[in-house]
Amino acid sequence: MAGHGFQGIVAAMSTFEWRRRVAPGAVLLLLTVAAGCTKREEPAPSASDAPQYEAAATVKDLMQSIVDPAADQVWNAVTTVQTASGTVDTAPKTDEDWLKVRHGAVGLSEAANLLMMPGRHVARPHEKSETPGVELEPAEMEVLINKDRAAFNQRAKALHEAGMAAVAAADAKDAMKLFEVGELVERACENCHTHYWYPNEKVPPVPGAPR
Repeated sequence: MAGHGFQGIVAAMSTFEWRRRVAPGAVLLLLTVAAGCTKREEPAPSASDAPQYEAAATVKDLMQSIVDPAADQVWNAVTTVQTASGTVDTAPKTDEDWLKVRHGAVGLSEAANLLMMPGRHVARPHEKSETPGVELEPAEMEVLINKDRAAFNQRAKALHEAGMAAVAAADAKDAMKLFEVGELVERACENCHTHYWYPNEKVPPVPGAPR
């Protein structure tokens, strides 16, 4: 019994010694695995990673090149005209017709984002008002815009939302909805113009337009 007891003690001590040596390594291995499983935090983008853009076109350029043609594609898609021979209703009929409307609506909504880009001038230095006394000079418009940029951006956002509503109407091929959205586009445009282009002109407010 004594021999077996002594051998048992030796065996127990050997097992303890093995566990004492292995345990720290096992803990280290578990910590390493846990660290590898932990989701790594992505470094925050630096200022140098920001997209580099240049607002070369003026607000006037955007209006003439994108906004006006795009809005016309939306407005002219659904019309009712009284003629000598009766009423003429126009609406998109083919997939190609609806695709043209959608192109205009996308251009309208994205033009609103371009209008909100900082650093964009209203017009080129040599350009003057085409209707002096009715609309402000470009430099005066720019002063008003820069005085409350947040309000200008909010009005541009209303145009963006109207454009996206037109996209949805075109995707649904819903002529009546597209006609209603045309009113939203009109409100968004006129609300911006009355604040920055011809704020001194007495124009009746458009019903439902934000002030």
